[in-house]
Amino acid sequence: MIEENKISRRSFLSLLGASAMTMTLAGCRTHGALAHTPFRDEDFRRLPALGLATSLTEEFDYSPRVEGTLPAGLRGTLYRNGPGLFEREGLRKRCLLDGDGMVQAFRIGEGQVRYRNRFVRTRKYNEESAAGKFLYSTWSTQAPGGVLANLGGGTFQNQAGITVVVRDGRLYAFDEFNPPYELDPLTLDTRGENWLGLARGATVFSAHSKLDPRTGDWIFFGLEFERAIKLHLTVLGADGALKMHRVTELPRFAYIHDFFITERHILLNLHPLEMKVWGFLLGRRSMIDSMRWRPEWGNLILVFDRAGDAEPVQLRTEASWMWHSLNAYELGDEIVADFVGYRDPDHFLGEDPALFAIMEGRQGSYENPGELRRYILSPRTGKVRQELLASGDFEFPFVNPRLLGSPHDYGYLACRPQGEPFFTAVSRVDSRTGKIDSFDFGPGVYCSEPVFAPKPPSAGAGSDREEAGWILTQIYDGQARKSALAILDAQALGDGPVARVLLGHHVPLGFHGFWQQATPAQGGMPS
Repeated sequence: MIEENKISRRSFLSLLGASAMTMTLAGCRTHGALAHTPFRDEDFRRLPALGLATSLTEEFDYSPRVEGTLPAGLRGTLYRNGPGLFEREGLRKRCLLDGDGMVQAFRIGEGQVRYRNRFVRTRKYNEESAAGKFLYSTWSTQAPGGVLANLGGGTFQNQAGITVVVRDGRLYAFDEFNPPYELDPLTLDTRGENWLGLARGATVFSAHSKLDPRTGDWIFFGLEFERAIKLHLTVLGADGALKMHRVTELPRFAYIHDFFITERHILLNLHPLEMKVWGFLLGRRSMIDSMRWRPEWGNLILVFDRAGDAEPVQLRTEASWMWHSLNAYELGDEIVADFVGYRDPDHFLGEDPALFAIMEGRQGSYENPGELRRYILSPRTGKVRQELLASGDFEFPFVNPRLLGSPHDYGYLACRPQGEPFFTAVSRVDSRTGKIDSFDFGPGVYCSEPVFAPKPPSAGAGSDREEAGWILTQIYDGQARKSALAILDAQALGDGPVARVLLGHHVPLGFHGFWQQATPAQGGMPS
């Protein structure tokens, strides 16, 4: 189980037994933090994307300038989460995915915007801030102290820096393997770790969860790393009470970042990773450095019935790395599941992955694109067909949240042109025709996840399937070295932003966002 935000270290240590060899390993090379001096102006000119890997150490609260016209019907708050701090005491995390969580809030309404950002005051953040140095291991970067300090895989503390969710007026920041931290939705002050009404250690959470718009269910999965990998599936009902919790041993090692839900099913896509477990447990390698891509094994898809406790149906198909799902739904006896898939995750695993190289001021390898793919699965026959919905290089897929688990026509994605290290365009893909509508912000201007904000009826919205809404994406201008929020009409992406909210500073690469529509009781917004 997870205890005090650790990855089952007690279970890992039980695998090692009484190992006298550990003393002899104390001098072995480990994957600790990088020595780092600040990037120079010439480094930013050579690689404009470096701003995405540069810490933002200040916290702000101000009204930024707006270029263009804010849509009258856009009233609410966009929350975003991602790593904001990569360095301490001249040392630097080894991967762009690592860093202390920083939540941003754009409160929009009445032609105004109020911006705030705050670091999540996790236990890790507070203790390392007090010490002025790194104390704990993370995904890519082992704790100081060599092998002995990382024995058993080290102690993973919650960074609360991946996703953000609003539920019943409460704001939560999530990390992998840990319960969320709750924040004040207005001030972003940290209220503390929150087990969502469950007993401490009762389940395992991951960064991604699903809010079912039909039932109000909040659905989670989580992985518990022991001798066998245990999968936790947890469902909280609309009233917040525990509706379902089950634990299943996975048939093979897996690291899963996201999953699918439909009206009747939960689907997990187990891509083929091998874990060099002994190097990790003996403290010689970080978790990421212990992973190996094994495409010859293929993918294993598990299909769970949401209504019962039957064993999952197992379906096999060719290998495809998946960070994020777009959506899934029932189609008769079949299930349609759309996602971004990679033939090889060379940007993350391999000889010189881009997500590592940028932390050293280099571009690295990012050769294999993320394609928008579709599984058509038949649990009854055990067959899987795979289709290519859109070629290109995509990530951060987003669907109208009112259609999650139901048939959809459009998906919204960030798009990376050839030669760029990260995404510079937002795209809308019509899953019926394959037509792609896009807007490219230009070379050296990088965008983030395109969050869909539905238009309310008062703003002229039609049915959900007509996709009336706005796309909200944070952008970073590598030449100006400043960030902004771009607001685009979802039905006219190619026309470009209708407004830009211009920040007076940069923001590092963020991961995920959540749009919370304002209620009538909130009045004029913002404050």
